[in-house]
Amino acid sequence: MLRTWWRGTGADLPWGDPLPSHRSLMEGYLWRFTDTARRRVLLVACGVSRRRGRSWGTVVAAASPLSLVRSATLDGAWADSDRFGIHAAPALSFVRDRLKVSLPDVDLEVALLPRTRRRTLLPAAGVFSLVPWLNHYWHPYLFDARVEGAARLGDERWELTGCQVYAEKSWGRGLPPAWWWGQAQGFDRPDVRVAFAGGLLGRGRFTVPVGGLVLDLAGRRTDLFPPAAVVRGGVRADRWYVTAVGLRHRVRLTGEGAGDPLLKLPIPSLTPHRLGGSEQHLAGEVRLEVDRDGKPLYAGTSRLASLERGRAPRSS
Repeated sequence: MLRTWWRGTGADLPWGDPLPSHRSLMEGYLWRFTDTARRRVLLVACGVSRRRGRSWGTVVAAASPLSLVRSATLDGAWADSDRFGIHAAPALSFVRDRLKVSLPDVDLEVALLPRTRRRTLLPAAGVFSLVPWLNHYWHPYLFDARVEGAARLGDERWELTGCQVYAEKSWGRGLPPAWWWGQAQGFDRPDVRVAFAGGLLGRGRFTVPVGGLVLDLAGRRTDLFPPAAVVRGGVRADRWYVTAVGLRHRVRLTGEGAGDPLLKLPIPSLTPHRLGGSEQHLAGEVRLEVDRDGKPLYAGTSRLASLERGRAPRSS
């Protein structure tokens, strides 16, 4: 089937659904729960890898302020290519908007009930989503959902009902050689959310640095990706910075650890049971400024922001 073959290149068709598996060498899924009242953050990630007839999954859970990181790598993990579902038994399953996690010291079961289901002409990465054979694709898909459930983290029980939640999917031939990423909720207004990322995108000598930013403000989502927007950003020392300028919007963002521990999180590779690592603040500080049509629209700070930098592990 032409659609199946095309999605196997990593690309999607206009109005397509990027959430079911593309059957790429690597597919990654991330959920992030922000409890602003209790100043807590819980992150869950799952990478599903395929190579030479084998498949395996890497599941990670991390929590702040506990500085807790737990992970497991399991053979036989898979993601459904017909509908949105992930299976990495017994550590993780995601089916019909229900997420279950079971790791050492970590048990989680939540239902994610999106308030709206949005299908657009292009996924978040814009025209890049139509280009086949890129090394990496990124799709933030969930900023606004009702959460019901709880988690056990060591000796603590965290009630997650009512938390803010963010979720994304990434896929491709592996992770970029180097990247930076961040996501922030917990601003002074609950209807302000932002996700941003950058890395080396392309293939071979045509690999170039590319960045993007997605802003969800008062229920209106703005995707800022080249070539429709000029996006510059990166990490210097312990400081993240992004400037994204589109047709109507200009977004400036700076982030820093602000005393939050820099945790090493396991990341998958294309070699079974070989893990790399990224460095991430789970509850760093982000300052966000948004202009629309040359006029200030919003300015605020979150002190519950994830800020990450990483390099892909070498695969044998």
